[in-house]
Amino acid sequence: MKKTYPDLPEWVFELDEISANVYEVVGTDKLGHRVSSKGLDLDEIIELCKKDAKAIDHASGSNDF
Repeated sequence: MKKTYPDLPEWVFELDEISANVYEVVGTDKLGHRVSSKGLDLDEIIELCKKDAKAIDHASGSNDF
């Protein structure tokens, strides 16, 4: 499933259950940056990926968040 978040408008996150109760989240932005994480707690890995994406935006000078 693809998902976007208002605080990260340039990012698209793909959420997949890759095994029974094991999830992977991969986020990409329009510039080709990528973040990802795998784990058992989907909400936790979404937040981790969002945090990493915000760090990339901050490092690249984006003030959209």
